[in-house]
Amino acid sequence: MNYEGKALTIAGSDSGGGAGIQADLKTFQAFNVFGMSVVTSVTSQNTLGVRSIRDIPPDVVGDQIDMIMEDIGTDAAKTGMVSNKDIIGMVVDRVKKYRIEKLVVDPVMVAKSGARLLRENAESALTEKLLPVAFLVTPNVFEAEILSGTEIGGIEDAKKSARLIRERGVKFVLLKGGHLSGERAIDILFDGRDFDFYESERVDTENTHGTGCTFSAAITAGLSRGMGVHDAIKVAKDYITRAIRNAPTDIGGGHGPLYHNIRPFEVSAFEEAAGDFDSWFDKNKVVFESELLAEKHFLPNPENSVSIGVGSGLFASRLGIEYGVEPSKEMAKLAEKGGIKVKIGTAEEVPFEDGRFDTALLSTILSYVGNPEKAVREAYRILKHGGHIVVSFLAREGSYAMMYDLAYLRGKHDPKTAPKYPYPLKFIKETHWRSTEEVTNLLEGAGFVDLKYVQTLTKHPRYTNDEIEEPVEGYERGDYIVIRGRKP
Repeated sequence: MNYEGKALTIAGSDSGGGAGIQADLKTFQAFNVFGMSVVTSVTSQNTLGVRSIRDIPPDVVGDQIDMIMEDIGTDAAKTGMVSNKDIIGMVVDRVKKYRIEKLVVDPVMVAKSGARLLRENAESALTEKLLPVAFLVTPNVFEAEILSGTEIGGIEDAKKSARLIRERGVKFVLLKGGHLSGERAIDILFDGRDFDFYESERVDTENTHGTGCTFSAAITAGLSRGMGVHDAIKVAKDYITRAIRNAPTDIGGGHGPLYHNIRPFEVSAFEEAAGDFDSWFDKNKVVFESELLAEKHFLPNPENSVSIGVGSGLFASRLGIEYGVEPSKEMAKLAEKGGIKVKIGTAEEVPFEDGRFDTALLSTILSYVGNPEKAVREAYRILKHGGHIVVSFLAREGSYAMMYDLAYLRGKHDPKTAPKYPYPLKFIKETHWRSTEEVTNLLEGAGFVDLKYVQTLTKHPRYTNDEIEEPVEGYERGDYIVIRGRKP
């Protein structure tokens, strides 16, 4: 297999390996792009901080670029730490000389430890010289405030800042919203006319060293493969989210690095021949029946029940549930064909009035919602007093969840240990597997009492499709757990 692009990073070296050219090259490799590097500064640092910084002489920076461009060339390039005005001037000269059109500028100014990485006299050189030759600039909120001279407190301020930065001559401004308040991390792209928004989950971790470097490198890698700017950002956003989510916890005592060995393009074996969600059920009828029996155990009278996240209605129709809530209009149409009365809505915004139902079924939905606490509170709201919530999920501590995470992360599964027809990858892309303890705490925190548990899929995933399993009480052995709670 050949490389699918060539990408150049012009940035500082991080001796700790988590940021700078080291993170960039790891990211390029993950994208199957041939990576090259021009070192602008050498930093002595680790996860705890920066001890010293030594800039490379500008003429040596220029020589490095010359040697790359005279022989190999590049499809896209990025800048990271360019810490003084002379280095910036040299980079700008070479970008113009070699007509590097796809230049991504990551305006690295301050390290997470607080160490300043861009000398104050270089700020004007970056805004007045480097931005006008850039294709895309990727500031975070603090960097955007410096570049635009405005304070950013919310989305509207961020949009104003993006407009001002674009006036510097750069074609696209991607203002990263990780430091903005809100339940989701929202990045804002401005092209001079329109704004586009890219959302992702917030991952609760201290191990985020090199996030900015990695994100801009992922965008650069996408551009070098011939992707348009919107697709490159979308793929990079997915990559960085998973790199943060899977960040190792045993490297260093401070802000640890990300996990870069993630395949952003390779189609997983989970895709196999599964064209849609229902095809998975068709191939895994025994697993489906086992899960169905476990939910049915707590749904003796489903006539006045609602399925939140009803999907195509397969489970709900088999259980005898008449009402559903579903955010996807296409899925809702399928459920309606199955006789379910569906309203368009989310688990966090259920479009039914207070005290309406005897039972609310959340079939695996807590693994997908952005705000599980709000979803459980919504179920509590629409239930009658004495009504029940029924929550089913693949337990995070179980072998299924671990297997799916590894398969999504690495782009494949081991046919010797995985089910013959694993869950389709596209349906676990944004999944956050909940532990039994976590779901229990969610239900009790919302006010539910008298919790009861049943479990199924107690065998290794490779063998769960061999025969239908009757649900048994408890949760110690099963991968698929169903919990019922009562609203007092």
